[in-house]
Amino acid sequence: MNFKERILTAMNHEEPDRVPVMGLIVDPATVNKTLNKKPTDLVGMIKKPWLAPLIARFMNTNRFWQSFYYSNTAGCLESALKLGFDANWTIYALMQLRKDTKSALGWAWHDAYGRVWDLDTDEDGNTAVNYSRALLETEEQWERWVEAKKPLFQTLTRNVEGFHKKLVKNYGDRILPIGYAAPGIFENSWQPMGFVNFTRFVYQKPDFVKKVISFHTDHYLKNLEAVMKSGVEVVLGGDDFGQKTGPMLRPELIEKLFGESYRRVTDLVHKQKKKYIHHSCGNIYQLLDRFVAWGFDGIITLEPTAGMDLGKVRQQVGHKLVLIGNMDVSYLLVRGSREEIEEAVKKALRDAARGGGYILSSSHSHPLVDPARLGWMVEAAHKYGKYPISL
Repeated sequence: MNFKERILTAMNHEEPDRVPVMGLIVDPATVNKTLNKKPTDLVGMIKKPWLAPLIARFMNTNRFWQSFYYSNTAGCLESALKLGFDANWTIYALMQLRKDTKSALGWAWHDAYGRVWDLDTDEDGNTAVNYSRALLETEEQWERWVEAKKPLFQTLTRNVEGFHKKLVKNYGDRILPIGYAAPGIFENSWQPMGFVNFTRFVYQKPDFVKKVISFHTDHYLKNLEAVMKSGVEVVLGGDDFGQKTGPMLRPELIEKLFGESYRRVTDLVHKQKKKYIHHSCGNIYQLLDRFVAWGFDGIITLEPTAGMDLGKVRQQVGHKLVLIGNMDVSYLLVRGSREEIEEAVKKALRDAARGGGYILSSSHSHPLVDPARLGWMVEAAHKYGKYPISL
């Protein structure tokens, strides 16, 4: 089997020749280490008062942003290919570099949805980007933003389509790009206004919250359609519904606010004969049955440090969901030994791989994930993941 056949067979809960391995490579640090590239000191350049406005002028030009962002993602696919993965997620984002006095750097990324992302560097000089705060803390701010940014939302959807088409054209004969429509409806609804504000508005301004969710549902569906126009067979959506100890909201409230939105998502994907995988970190046992009811085909990341045990998840959902992930990124894929990684891979295969419906991957990505250890994970999957599983 080739990489595509292997992934699609597993997605159909059938046994391929071996367990597929999916990469979650997204960080410049991982790409630079894998491809032996020197990091670009973007933060250092922005710190120069005379240079920062010039960088912002280029970055905020759509053509330059598209080229810049595509190049970074192409590096992720090149890294995944080098390490032997069958697939890798491809996440699109549209950000603009803005002066920001609340940011330590004095500049920050402002995304199309109303989030602020701070820039920093890791110990090796790689650029790191992290969500830091909301821009739209009131109903009035949200209304003004959405009205003013209509052209930007339209540009974003066009960019999503072009971005994924180019990746599929240039890499689709060597690796399966898993098109990621991100961020998701839940995160788009709360992060631009902040979690405290969002939960307060749920009770104080329920009609406003419904309006926000409806807006982001409609926009998300447009982005999903754009991803699917690239020809990808599997699409990935993302919302972190969980934290370390359980769901971020009561499951009943999540159902009330977002259930219908995600039924629309899976209906759209399935009408085009494609598969939908949902990304959610955290402890999500209480949500798994709802995900099945919503029509999800698969779930990723199954975060072990949040108590997600692969065997228990398989026991709970059977083969109603394809399971993806569960390889620890807090210790195992950062500084674990080859023997520890092999044992973790074998345990994952025993817990979830029989009968198909399992794709091995890390439970997430961050700059400290070690490419060498990702390679050991892939090697172990190739060694022990041949069907029939006999561990």
